[in-house]
Amino acid sequence: MITMPVQKQDKSEDEVYDTINNVSRQWDVSIHSISTGFSRAGVDVGSTSASPVTTTKAMMLIGNGVSGYEAGFVWHLLDQRVKMPITKIQTHLFGRAKLANYNTMVLVSGSYSSLDSTDIQKIRRWVSTGNTLITIGKASEWAIKKKIVKEKLIAKEEDDTDETQAMIRHPYVHAREIHGKDAVGGSIFEVDLDVTHPIAYGYRNRKIPVYRNNSVWLEPSKNQFSNVAVYTEDPHIDGFITDKIRDEFLKKSASVVVSKVGSGRVVLFAEDPNFRGTWYGTNKLFLNALFFGDKIQVP
Repeated sequence: MITMPVQKQDKSEDEVYDTINNVSRQWDVSIHSISTGFSRAGVDVGSTSASPVTTTKAMMLIGNGVSGYEAGFVWHLLDQRVKMPITKIQTHLFGRAKLANYNTMVLVSGSYSSLDSTDIQKIRRWVSTGNTLITIGKASEWAIKKKIVKEKLIAKEEDDTDETQAMIRHPYVHAREIHGKDAVGGSIFEVDLDVTHPIAYGYRNRKIPVYRNNSVWLEPSKNQFSNVAVYTEDPHIDGFITDKIRDEFLKKSASVVVSKVGSGRVVLFAEDPNFRGTWYGTNKLFLNALFFGDKIQVP
């Protein structure tokens, strides 16, 4: 629940009323008035259990080594649907960026080869001061490998096949299909969502579908409160996946993990929650990370 008190506002009661009505009509949001902050059950409105929502000042790295598609998905969601600006900074200009002007950073899939050890340390320090870093897909893998977070990936075992054994022969024309079968090119899976977590604000059903088109396998966090979404026992809904990848990687991995870094946090998405601007079911997870990231206090 989000509350807006009439008292202690910079605007008059009539102005607050008009603003709320305009928001309700424009965004089709149900707004209810209450005459008291006391509740019959649960916490009282305005108690210390409620914390103020701060304005999100977000930036996103783009350019060389960054997925233009995924960056475009984020930009479209915020610019066209949420009507919210986000600052876009080229990776090769990151060293000049004044991170103190932002409280949220978005990294979509990419190699981020333009960022050196000084830049990575800059990001780590910025997060640790209480800010929020949101990583998507390959960026989550990058953040783990660069030790921005103390999380792990489920790695593939090294192939110990005896090289002296006779190689199996396949027709050349089938090379793409044979090598591509272990990839996840675009499939739908079911995850179990912790609906009590701030990232899941507004969700009522624990089981939701996610769209995956990568092979980023996040190992569930050792922190028992940090695994926001994990795959169910029978996660496959639609699309192709081999039994081996499903059983050895997908089922053992997490979809969304929140990792504590100093006073801040990193929200790691294995999949892209904004895929092509059409996967509305997980947009809210990303937006919650964007707007309520600073409300996450990882135990």
